[in-house]
This record gives sequence, C-alpha cells and structure tokens, in this order.
Amino acid sequence: MNSSLPTPSASKPAGRAAKRKRHIIISGDEVRAKALVLKKNPLYGIILAFLLCTFLLAAGTGLHYFRQNGRLKNKTAALSRQLMTTSARLEDVHREKNKLVTTYEKTIAGLRQDQANLLDGSISRLDERSRIIKSVMDRIGVNVKLKEDPGHSGGPLIAPTEDYKNRLISRTDQYLDILDKIPLGRPVPGAVSSKFGRRIDPLIHKKAFHSGMDFRGKTGDAVHATAAGVVEKAGYSKSLGRYIFLSHDNGYETIFGHLHKILVKKGDTVSRSQVIGEIGNTGRSTGSHLHYGIRYQNKTINPMKYVQVADLSVTVNDLNP
Repeated sequence: MNSSLPTPSASKPAGRAAKRKRHIIISGDEVRAKALVLKKNPLYGIILAFLLCTFLLAAGTGLHYFRQNGRLKNKTAALSRQLMTTSARLEDVHREKNKLVTTYEKTIAGLRQDQANLLDGSISRLDERSRIIKSVMDRIGVNVKLKEDPGHSGGPLIAPTEDYKNRLISRTDQYLDILDKIPLGRPVPGAVSSKFGRRIDPLIHKKAFHSGMDFRGKTGDAVHATAAGVVEKAGYSKSLGRYIFLSHDNGYETIFGHLHKILVKKGDTVSRSQVIGEIGNTGRSTGSHLHYGIRYQNKTINPMKYVQVADLSVTVNDLNP
C-alpha cells in the first residue's frame, strides 16, 4: 500500500501555504487518503469583530446608563427628602401666620371697641357741655344761630359716629367762639357795692341813673377783661377818671372806670381774663372801686345777668374731651 502522501511542492511560496489548511480524508476499505486544502475567509473575522464590538459597546452603554440611573435615583431621593422638609417648614409658617392673623384680628377688634367706647364717652361729654353752654346763653338772652352743614341734615336718627362727633365739635366750637366774645363773669373778685339802675347818687345824695355796676377793691388790684376783644378807647374823663372801652366785635362793648393804671392801649387785642388795668379812685369817685358797664348794640344794659355767670371759665376749660 502506497502510504506516501502528496506533499506540497517546494516551488510554491511559503506565504501562500500559510493561508491554507490541510485536511486528510480516509475512506473505504482501501486506505486512500486525500488532502483537502481550504482557504481562510476574512469575512468571518470581520463579522466576528463587528459582533464583538457591538457587544462591548452595548455592555458599556448599559453599564453607563445603569450607573447614571443610580445617581439619578440618589438625587431624586435627596430632592424628595428636601421637599418633605420644605413642606414641613411651610406648614409651620402657615400655622404661625394663622396665629398672627388671629391675634391681629382680636387686637383690631379690641381697638375698635375701645375706640367706640371712647367715642361714645366723648360724644356724651361734648353733648352735655354743649347743652350747658346753650343754657348759659339762653339765660343771658343770647340768641345763637349756628351754621349748619346742609349735607348732614334730615334723615333718621343714627347711632353716635365719628361724623356725629365732628358735628358736635363744630357746634361746640361755634358756641365757644360766641361765648369768647360775650362779656361773662366778674372783672374783679370784690363784692358789688352799687347795682345798675336808679339809685341815690353818693356825691349829690339824690336819685340818679347808674349805667353800670360798682365793685369793691383796693387800689392796685388787677382788673380783668371779661371777653376777648380790642381796645377801642383808653384815656381819662372827669366822670370815669382813667377808663378803658373794649369792643367785642359782636355788638358788645365793656367799660372799665376809675382805674389807677391802664395797662393796654388803643388797638390792642385782649383775651378773656387778661389783666388790662388796676382798680383806682380816679374821676368822680368816693373811694377805690371799679365801675363796670356793658353796652349792646349801642344801648346800656344791666351787667348783672352776665356777671352772675361766674363759673363759665370752668365750663369752657373742661370742654375738650
């Protein structure tokens, strides 16, 4: 049996032999061997490399997304915890705000009630004092015409309000303005020594008309204005001696006679209770005293009912609520 195998020819290049594979095939009873040489195909390598790269790329991408998903889960968990903390803080702030609102509403309600109580008390006091002043003016025969706002007239009776208080204040202010220019009270504290009207004249001892009232006093005692006004005249006459005439800009005029000193001059503005002179014994007089007279609309009137309002200053000073 021929056991020799064919061998590649030595004349063929070695590189070409390297690219082939040799296979021996034995078949049949007779031993026959054949050599089959297969060429190596490069396409298989390319496909295998491509599949390997694809696998590696997919594995790398999957690993990347797995890690990124883990980080996102951690961030989401942290944000959730932060959101829960923020929500809890917001709930606390909301509760605190509700407490503050409740406290504020209670405080405002209390202040409004206090204001209403004060307003009611002020209105009561103003109304009472306004009636007192009106009664004083009625007693001395002063006819008061107040300026009313037509926008507040008519309609049903309403509860005391700020508007009602303002109207009372306006009315009281008008009363005060009128009263301030009406000669009320005593010009000096001394007793009355001679009244207004017909009397026995102390010098001639015969009946004569006395145009004012005489008040006892010592020389140098202060003489006060009984109303706000302007000095119309200040001088000397045989009958009154040193005298002062005050004009009160509302038809009233007051006269002060037999003064020791005159402390104002013509044109001066004076206020109620201001000291304008001193009691004396000048002119037609039998001793230190003050002659006090009142004229209204150029007519001499009896000062008695005006002098009797001795406590008016107390009423006026207490008017402000």
